[in-house]
Amino acid sequence: MLTHHTYFNLDAYKNPATGLIWNHTLYLPHSTRYLEIDSGALPTGKIKSAAAGSVNDFASAANMSFGHAQGMSSFKNNCGSGCDGYNSYWIFDNTTQDAVVLTFASPWNGITADLRTDQPGVQIYSCAWSDGTAALKSTQGISGRKGVQKSSCVAIEAQDYVDGINQYVNNTTLYNCLGLS
Repeated sequence: MLTHHTYFNLDAYKNPATGLIWNHTLYLPHSTRYLEIDSGALPTGKIKSAAAGSVNDFASAANMSFGHAQGMSSFKNNCGSGCDGYNSYWIFDNTTQDAVVLTFASPWNGITADLRTDQPGVQIYSCAWSDGTAALKSTQGISGRKGVQKSSCVAIEAQDYVDGINQYVNNTTLYNCLGLS
């Protein structure tokens, strides 16, 4: 399965208040459903709905903080056992190729990134396992800020269904849900 694994911090680690990405906003206007994962962050084959205001809701408000769920009990282990954050796949519903399916933005500097894709969804990973050993680029950061830390970046990967070959081949529930029956 082809994808890219680019990490983003739209502040370039220069925001003096924080080097983390929780202050960024994430909007998925066509994604109220996501794939459930197990404790190892592997898809279970179940499609879940993200209720408005829930930990995995990024569709109900355009300016929702990426870290809106940090205080919720369901945020803990949300991306697998011992992982607080995100490492899940959101499904795009009712889109066209020219539709903006994701907007990621930094309120601190005003940079906005929009995603358009022909893929059926997006994997979002909040760098929960970054340990600071990956150095920042010479153009990034401020004095005293070193390395890519936990929750300081996000990978946004437009792609086909994660583990789809094992979970969704001949899965009539998925096909019916997507209107492909």
